[in-house]
Formats: sequence, structure tokens, C-alpha cells
Amino acid sequence: MNTPQKIAILHDSFLYRWGWERLVTLMAKSLNADLISGFFSEWSFNPRELGFNGNIIQLGKPIFKKWIRHLILKWRFSQNAKILENYDTVIFSGDCLWALRHVRQDAKKIYYCHTPPRYLFDFRERYLAKYSWFARYIIGKIFDYFAHAYIQNLSKFDTIFTNSINVQERLKRFCWYDSILLYPPTDIERFSLAEHEKWLPIDGFPDYREYYFSFSRLSPPKRVDMVIDAFLGMPDKKLIFSYGTNDPQKDMILAKIYNAKNIFAIEAPKDDIFIHLIQWAIATIYIPIDEDFWMSPVESMSCGVPVIGVNDWGLKETIIDWKTGFLMPEPIDSEMIRKTVNHLDSQCSFNMSLDCREQAILFSLEKFQERLQSFLN
Repeated sequence: MNTPQKIAILHDSFLYRWGWERLVTLMAKSLNADLISGFFSEWSFNPRELGFNGNIIQLGKPIFKKWIRHLILKWRFSQNAKILENYDTVIFSGDCLWALRHVRQDAKKIYYCHTPPRYLFDFRERYLAKYSWFARYIIGKIFDYFAHAYIQNLSKFDTIFTNSINVQERLKRFCWYDSILLYPPTDIERFSLAEHEKWLPIDGFPDYREYYFSFSRLSPPKRVDMVIDAFLGMPDKKLIFSYGTNDPQKDMILAKIYNAKNIFAIEAPKDDIFIHLIQWAIATIYIPIDEDFWMSPVESMSCGVPVIGVNDWGLKETIIDWKTGFLMPEPIDSEMIRKTVNHLDSQCSFNMSLDCREQAILFSLEKFQERLQSFLN
């Protein structure tokens, strides 16, 4: 009888309640794998919350300061990940490739690339522009070293998956490596159509009845501030948005809505509340800049809720324009958001609901498991 393969999934960090953390937890659960991370933050998902019952292994304490976090995690993966020697298959997720040195030569090595680190490649100049010319020179040399190491590490993998056509093309353009497309899964049993006939009251929530929902990180690339401006100009339309404790634009945006009667903010809602907020929204709004594949639109459609998005990058791979939502052409502004919101009313949302659910099934956990297992076997 063959001995069962011992599998580990290594994710760089469980920092906030983002789609990547949900993805790797679902993957570990479906493969009966151990879940290892540079750290698990209290502000992120608890894997137990998502039904994961396997081993959870943390390599160190949480780090929130951005640049220090990148450096310490690279050192942590390089020095503290010797436990990977115990596994027959190791799946890497995120920016954690420095831990490859601890994987046995005979072990299967798989990389699930959500994106090549953007601060090293396509967003490099955007990051460096914040510094003086001398600091740019020094940091640029450090970036060169990290980018070279990243590309070198890619050669050590047996298989490289990418989460979208967009990321597949980016990996090829910047790192010259081919990859296999494997869309992230959505748990369509958990993200389901609302079971109740009406909104269930939640402690501390206004009784908005009809509202739109935004659940992006409050940072400039996500453009939630533009969504806020749009709803400040529509006092008859209601918006609920969620945010993380350490989001960069949190204080600015919370100050902006201080006197608004039609906008409500909730900090890092638990999963049951989060799903409930999606289920009862007229539509979700997701308008990031240069976004890769992101699970948020699929989670929304899985609940039968259409998405107001932007006709760019990864969103074009998931949302069917005028069928499961509306994709606004760039450049967008608050006025365009207002016009789209006014068009996608509750009746329009209801008419799109079944198409949304049908589209989300294409990204189901079951289909993801079948495809991943076929490669592992």
C-alpha cells in the first residue's frame, strides 16, 4: 500500500482578511495539507473559522510595518522554514520563495503565483518615486537583487500555476516563465443565495434595507475614496463598506463620512456577517487599478449579487458585462459611478441574480479541486 503524500501549503502571511488567505485555507482543507505561514494575524481569517481542521504552523510573530515586514519575512523563510524538509509536496503561495532551500530535492515543488511581486516589477517606479534620488538608487539595487533571486527561484519549481490570464501574461513578460492557468476557487456552498426573505437585523447596523456594498482595502489602488465621493453626492442611495484595522486610507475616509447619513462603515466583519452583507446588497462595487484576478467579484456573484466594476485587467475574466454586472470604461470618476449605481437598481439586480450564480459556479471549489488533484497525481 502506498504511503499517503504529506503535503504542506506555505503562504507568506495571514495579514488581513484578503482573498489569498481564504484561497490557501480552502486549498489546504481540500488537500488535507498542513497550513504554514510566516505569521497569522488576529486581523486575518482564523483558518478554523473557514472549517480547516489540519495543522496550523506559524514561523514567527506578526509584523505590520510594510518594508520591515518584507525584509523580516524573507529572512524568516530563509532561516526558520526547516520544517518543510518533512513534506513530499510543498505548494508555495505569495512572496515566500526564499523557503525553497529547505525543501527536499525529491519533493514535488509547486508555485501558485498570485502575481510576481509588483514592487519588484511593474509597480517598481511607483514605489521608488516616493524617495530621494540617493535612496532610490540604494533601494533600486536591493530591488534588483530581490528580483534576480525571485526569477532564479522560479526555475526550481516542477509546476507553476497562475491565478488569471492577466497574471500569466505578467509572469511571462517580466520573468520569462510559462505557467498553467488555475483560477482560484470560491466556496459556492458558503457564498450562496440568501435563504431568508428579508434582511436580518445585525447589532449596531442601521436598517438600510436597500444598499450597495464595498469590501476592498482602503488604499489608493482600490479607489474606495472615489466610491465614497460618489455616494456623498447621492444622499438617497445607501452604501456599506468594510475595512481593515491598518488600512492606509482608513482615517481619511472615516473622517470624510463622519456626518454622512447614507454611508456606514464596518471594521473587519466576521465571515457570517460579511456573507450576509453581500447577500442582501443590491450590488457590490469593486473598481481597483491594475487588479489581478480577485475573488471578491466571484464571491458576490456566487451570492446572486451583480458587480459594478471597471473594464480592465482581471475583472474582465470574471464579470460578464451587462449580464452579471457592469464594467465601467477607464478613466472612471465619481460621476460615472453615480450613473452606474442609478442604472443598477434593485429590479436590475434581481434580473441578473441567476446569471450571477451560474457564472460563479465556473469558479467553484469542486472544479478547482479536480484540476489541482489532476496535477498532483
